[in-house]
Amino acid sequence: MKRLILLSLIYCILPSNLFSSNFFTTDETRKVQSQSEIQVISILNKAEKLRDSSYNQSVKIGKQALELALETNNSNILASTYKSLGETYLRQGVFDSSEYYYREVAAQYKIIGDSLDIGKITGNIGIIYRRTRKYNEALKQYYEALNIYKAVDYKDGTASVYLNIGGLHQTLGDFDRALDFYKYAQQIYEKLGNRKKLINIFINMGSLYSELKNPDQALSYRLRALDLNEETGNTQLKSTILLNIGESYFATNQPVKALGYLDQCEKLRIQLNDHWGMSKVFILKALAYEKINKNIKAEAYFKKSIQACIENQLFDDLKESYFFYSQFLEKRNHPKEAINYLKKYHFINDSLIAVFQNKAVKELTAKYESEQKEKELELLTQKSQIQNLEIGKKNSWIIILIIAMILGAVAIMVSLRINRLRADHKIMDLRQKVLLTQMNPHFLFNSLTAIQSFILDKKNVEANNYLSRLASLVRGILENSREEFVSLRTELETLKDYIGLQKLRFENEISYEFEIDKNIDQDQVLVPPMLAQPFVENALIHGMLRTNPNAQIQVKISLNKNLDLLRFQIKDNGIGIDEAKKNRQDQNHKSIATSIALDRVKIYNFKSSKKMNFEISDLKNNDPNQSGTQITYSIPLHICES
Repeated sequence: MKRLILLSLIYCILPSNLFSSNFFTTDETRKVQSQSEIQVISILNKAEKLRDSSYNQSVKIGKQALELALETNNSNILASTYKSLGETYLRQGVFDSSEYYYREVAAQYKIIGDSLDIGKITGNIGIIYRRTRKYNEALKQYYEALNIYKAVDYKDGTASVYLNIGGLHQTLGDFDRALDFYKYAQQIYEKLGNRKKLINIFINMGSLYSELKNPDQALSYRLRALDLNEETGNTQLKSTILLNIGESYFATNQPVKALGYLDQCEKLRIQLNDHWGMSKVFILKALAYEKINKNIKAEAYFKKSIQACIENQLFDDLKESYFFYSQFLEKRNHPKEAINYLKKYHFINDSLIAVFQNKAVKELTAKYESEQKEKELELLTQKSQIQNLEIGKKNSWIIILIIAMILGAVAIMVSLRINRLRADHKIMDLRQKVLLTQMNPHFLFNSLTAIQSFILDKKNVEANNYLSRLASLVRGILENSREEFVSLRTELETLKDYIGLQKLRFENEISYEFEIDKNIDQDQVLVPPMLAQPFVENALIHGMLRTNPNAQIQVKISLNKNLDLLRFQIKDNGIGIDEAKKNRQDQNHKSIATSIALDRVKIYNFKSSKKMNFEISDLKNNDPNQSGTQITYSIPLHICES
C-alpha cells in the first residue's frame, strides 16, 4: 500500500502562488502606452482562459502574444508574456520549455528591478526541478525564494514556499519535517483568509496521512479540499483531488467508489491534455479493476500506464507500474513475464540518480539549518553586547576605557588571525567549487539518464562504453581533487576521458589533438589538476562545438627557451568568445568554470614566487578568416622528486 500512496504523492503537491488571474497590476497598466501593448494584454487573458480547456490552443495564442510583445520592447509586457507561456508549459508537463520561459521572465524582472516577482519565478523553477527529480536544485530555488519573500515581508509567498518545501520532504519520506512546514503554511493562510491556498494544504495533508497509513484521516482532508475547490472552480486542481480521493477509497477497500472518482479524473485530464498526470490514473484504475476481478481491463490499464510513463520519461511512476504489473502477472501464472518486469522495477529502484540526489538534499537541508542557527546565534550575541554596553554606562569612565582597550586588542588579534587564514580558506573553498564544477549535478544526471535509456533500449554495448568512460572520469576527478599537483600524463588522460564522454553524449565526432614537446617527460612534469578542462568545456558548450560537424580542439604543450616554464595552448574552431557573448541574453555573464580557473591562477601566484601567466583571445581578431578561441597560459616547471 505504501507504493500505491507514492503514486499520487508527487503530483498532488501543487505549487502555491503559481498562477495568477491578472497579468498586470494597476501601476503596470499605466505603463502600457501603445496599441500593440493593449493587444498583447488582451491575447494573454485569452490564453489564460484556454488553459483549463486546451493547452495546445493556449500555447499557440501565447506565442502570438510573444511576437507582438517583442516589438514593444517593454519589459513589463515581455515579462508577462514569457510568464504566461512558462505557466502553460508547466501545467502541460513540458518542463524544459517551462524553465526556458521562466528564465526569460527573471531576466526581464531584473531589468525592471522587481525583486518580489523574481522570488515568485525562482519558486516556480524550484517546482520544475522537483517534478524532474532534481531535488537538491529544487531546494536551493525554494530557499532563495524564501529569503526574498522574508526580506520584503511577503507572507503569502512565504507560506507558498513552506508548502513546497514540505512537499519535497514528504517526497523524500521525512514526514515529521514535512508536517512542520505544512503547519507553518496553514497558520499563515488562515490568518490571510486565503481559501484557495488552503486547498493545497488539505491535499498535501491528505497525502501525508495516507503515507502514515491513516486512510480515513486522509480521505477527510481530501473531501474538504474538493468542497473548497468547488467554490474556486479550478479544473486542474479538481483532477488532482479526484485522483487522491480515488486512492483513499481504494486504500479503504472500496474499489467501486474509487473507480467512480478515477473515471471523473481521467475525463478531466483528457480534456486538459494532461499527459504528465495520466499514468497515475491508469495505474490506480488497473489496481481497482484487479480488485473486483475484471482482469482484462486491469491488464489494459497496466499497459497504458507503462506506455504513458515511457513516453513522458516518468521514471518514478514507471517503477511503480513495473512492480504492480509484475505482481499481477505472477497471480495470473505468468512467472517469466513477472520476473522480467520485476527486474525492470529493481533496476530503476536501485538507480544511482535517486541515491545521489537524496544525499545532496540532506546535505543542503543541513547547510540551511546551520545557517539559520548561526543567524540566531549572531542575534543573541548582538543582544548580549547591547546589554553589556548598558551595564558599562553605569560604571566609571575608567572601566569603559579598559573594556574598549581589551575589545580593541581582541579585534586586532582576530583581524590578524583572519588575514592569515583567509588565503587557506579561499583555497579550500575554491577546491570545493572546482570539484562541484567538474562533477556538475546536471552533467551526472544527464549521463546516468543516458545510460539508463541505453539499457532500457537493450543497447548494452553503448551503455557499457558510456558507463566505463563516466566511471574513469569521476575516479580521476575525485583522486586529482585531493592533490595540489598531478603528473602531466594523468592530467591529459583525465582530459581525454572528459572529451570522449562528451562525444558520446552529444553524438558528434569532435576531433581533438594533443601535441606534446618531445623533451617533456610526462611522468615527471607536474601540473595543477583539471586546469585545462574548464576551457575545453567552454569550447564545447559556449563555442558550439557540440553542434559543429567539423569540431576540432587542439592542445599544445611546450617548454620556453629557458626551460623553466611549461606553456599550454588550447585552441578550438568554434564561434569564438566574442560571438558567444553576443548569443547570451546576459551580456555581463561570465562562465563559472572560467572564473574558478582564473581564481586558481591568482591564488597560485599569491603563494608562489614564480608567477603563472594567462591569456584568452578570439582568433578572428588576428585573422578575420579564422574563427574560434585560443587560451594560452604558462606554468612554472615542476619536476617530480624521485
